[in-house]
Amino acid sequence: MWKKKKERKAGQSENAFTTSVSDLMAGLLSIFILALCYFMLNFQTVTNKYTGNTELRSQLLQDVGKDLQNQGLQVKIDTKQGVLRIPESVLFESGEANIKEQGQAAVSKLSHSLMKTITRPEYRGTLETVFIEGHTDNMPIHNAYFQSNWELSTQRAINTWNLMRNDELGFNSLTNPRGDPIFSCSGYAETRPIKDNGLNPNSDAGRAANRRIDIRFVMMPPQEPGEASREENHE
Repeated sequence: MWKKKKERKAGQSENAFTTSVSDLMAGLLSIFILALCYFMLNFQTVTNKYTGNTELRSQLLQDVGKDLQNQGLQVKIDTKQGVLRIPESVLFESGEANIKEQGQAAVSKLSHSLMKTITRPEYRGTLETVFIEGHTDNMPIHNAYFQSNWELSTQRAINTWNLMRNDELGFNSLTNPRGDPIFSCSGYAETRPIKDNGLNPNSDAGRAANRRIDIRFVMMPPQEPGEASREENHE
């Protein structure tokens, strides 16, 4: 009798242990499924925001390009890279950072069109940075003005920016939602030649194409819910 009771208690303990383990595994599986669902929903939300940013940037570029086209100025637009390229043939002579007269007219048209577009309600507060990028051809340079193509390309970007902000005084006060100035200058020397124009960078035509200014648009990154209010409270 005692042996049967002992065996019955042992069986009950074993069943209770098995039930507890099963409940624990079921609970862990439920937590894992909930965590996975939460991650997938957040991932989809962030992906949608980034996709929306890319589409908004493409629309901005197309709006500027269309406006300039109506003014008789053809610009090259790369929506994937977020770049607007001023016609290369009108800007710089080889080894020069001063913008040619016809290039100044092109930059002036760009400045007015850009100011008009990025201050529209649908684009206001969406830009993080607008890079004015200077580029050179692959001919080495070393003279009293420029020690290398790095200095030359950077000066080209600075000269373009100075012309732009003189044409549109409002550029000086434009800031992103964090309060940082939108516009910035950078120089890349000959390190980023155009690769999709079919031109040999060592040819006269290829070198002329790479003496250029690229305007690169960077959108504000997506914010987590409540992040904007936290930044405002911090300020």
